[in-house]
Amino acid sequence: MSQDPHQAIPLGDISGERIETSGHRDVLQSTQHQALQGQSFFSDGSGPLFNMYVKMAEQEDNKMTDRWQKDADGILIFTGLFSAAVAALSAVSIQDLRPGPQDNSEFYLEGIYRLLADPNVSRESILAAPANPPSFSPPKYAVWVNSLWFLSLAISLTCALLATLLQQWARRYLTVTQPPRYSPHKRSRIRAFLADGVNRLHLPWAVEALPTLLHLSLFLFFSGLLVFLFNIHHTVFSVVAWWIGLSVGMYGCITLMPIFRPASPYYAPLSSSALMVYTGVSYGVFGMLSFITHFRYFSYTTWNRFDNLMGTYRERLWWGVVKTAQETASASSAEIDRRVLRRTFDALDEDHELEQFFECIPGFCSSKVVDDPKGILAEMDDGGLTDALVQFWDHTLTSSFVSEMVKKKRFTTCVKAADSARLTLAAREILHNVIWGGMEAVLRSVEIGHSLISLGNNKDEGLALLAQAIIARIIASVPVGERDYRWKALVMDQLGVSEGVLRDYLAHGDSVLIANLIHFTRQFFCFYLGGYRTFLPVALLNILPTISELGLQNILPGLQHDFCTLRNEIVLEARKRGNDEIPFYILRQIRHIYIALHQGTDSTPTASSTSTRSDDILDQPTSYPSCNIPGHGSHIHEPVIGAPEETVHASAATSPTVPHPDAVLATTSPSTGPDVSSLPTLTPHDSHIRLEDEPSLHYMP
Repeated sequence: MSQDPHQAIPLGDISGERIETSGHRDVLQSTQHQALQGQSFFSDGSGPLFNMYVKMAEQEDNKMTDRWQKDADGILIFTGLFSAAVAALSAVSIQDLRPGPQDNSEFYLEGIYRLLADPNVSRESILAAPANPPSFSPPKYAVWVNSLWFLSLAISLTCALLATLLQQWARRYLTVTQPPRYSPHKRSRIRAFLADGVNRLHLPWAVEALPTLLHLSLFLFFSGLLVFLFNIHHTVFSVVAWWIGLSVGMYGCITLMPIFRPASPYYAPLSSSALMVYTGVSYGVFGMLSFITHFRYFSYTTWNRFDNLMGTYRERLWWGVVKTAQETASASSAEIDRRVLRRTFDALDEDHELEQFFECIPGFCSSKVVDDPKGILAEMDDGGLTDALVQFWDHTLTSSFVSEMVKKKRFTTCVKAADSARLTLAAREILHNVIWGGMEAVLRSVEIGHSLISLGNNKDEGLALLAQAIIARIIASVPVGERDYRWKALVMDQLGVSEGVLRDYLAHGDSVLIANLIHFTRQFFCFYLGGYRTFLPVALLNILPTISELGLQNILPGLQHDFCTLRNEIVLEARKRGNDEIPFYILRQIRHIYIALHQGTDSTPTASSTSTRSDDILDQPTSYPSCNIPGHGSHIHEPVIGAPEETVHASAATSPTVPHPDAVLATTSPSTGPDVSSLPTLTPHDSHIRLEDEPSLHYMP
């Protein structure tokens, strides 16, 4: 109903007076657009600048005058009802200020009654009695009651008059400052001239004074009412006094609350004055203490504390209620930002709203304005941020109304949000569901691969392995004719090789694809050896059959060496673990490559071939001999992938093209996963399988 008088009124000229910028961005853009289009309505070059000022000033003036008129409307309604009540009671109480028409009759009747009641009264006593009634003197309580009530009525009517004038002032101000046919130059000067008068003549203070006078009128009425009832009936007085005391106490709390609770929405006209008194007194007290403690008898810490408090209250002395609340909010921004984010998140319901929210998370996490943004999101995760992200992606993945293009966009959004906010569980679930569901739009997108590079280097090894699995799948799925510079950059990031090494790979058949297979297989195997074999993402079982479908012509000998070295390590581990563990599964998926690379050698398996599909044969350790060919993998060492370019052998070996014997796995329904005969029944939501809980783990070749 009123505004803080300490808050600057957005009035001023273009030469330096303050103009609020809220809501002016559209005006600036519109004016700039007109200037760019050459749509100038003025012959003078300064016209567009003055026109910009006029538009901004109109917005601010309309807001200000609208606020004034609403305040005046509220005051007029209240004063009308209040004045009627005061006038009705005053009409009763005013009778006590003048003699009544029956006072003289009562006096003479009283004398006659005494004479008739006592016939022995002497003549002298009769003559001594006053012949005329005494002069009238109203009781003191009546004087007080009527003084308070009539003063209250006068103030109330004055407020009504001022409110009416305020409405007229507002209309006149708009009429004068916004003439329809004046040029922007003239309108700007008129507006700046009148705005200066508004500020210099303290019109905002006059507007603020109206509610103050109205409240004063009400308290005067309450005071007179208590005096009136005290002399009428004590019981009625007690009841009314109790309620008025409670109301006054509440009003005092409302007035003082902005001082101690700057976030309080409660405010009274005297709050600004009370704040000024409080901060002024505090400033004086702490200034004196700062001066006293400046001497050597006190520590520097004590003096510094009082000096800082003095500075704080000196600033608040000029801020006012609104500015104090704004600065206090800025000082405690972390907690406020947390509430803002939580309330925003709780209000979201539709998918497009959630998508917009998740798109904003990376920018929020990199913000330099917000204190500890990732910590805020971590606390929000307790309220279901991970669940919301996973459910949003699941709904997108399973919806038949969402296009593949939108799914790709939402996948990138979810991954970036989970990575930025460190929502590891959410990122795992999202990547797992993509691999398990065989979402080709994602598994063939190089752009998606680049967005997963950071996750591939994540400290969480399970999440990193899932990201590397998708990247490996993307690298293997891009046809030769579509391998552009972005695909090459993805390969270099994934394999950790230089551009020269990559060129050497590309010049030798499918060397880059077998390097991709070796890299992922080693990561998969190391993840298993690192103690994670009991908590393995089951979706990874979908990857090896797809990335091992490659031709083996003109493969670099260095890569053949790396392949055999890695496979020998896996063979040794498979013999330790048995045929129900992951190493045995890996051997079955890459056996066709091993056989193709060792045809005509002593290391060729004798118990099986690429066409063998019998579990009885493929479950035998003899089906997976070690490579004992010198130069292949006789010694176990780190692979050359990622090594300097000169370590790559320039010569090439020729091997036949051998497709994966399980190519049917890559063309089966995406929802079924790999064709694993003895795996427990799984669904796409079974993100992990604990191998130690299963009696055996046989994989169909």
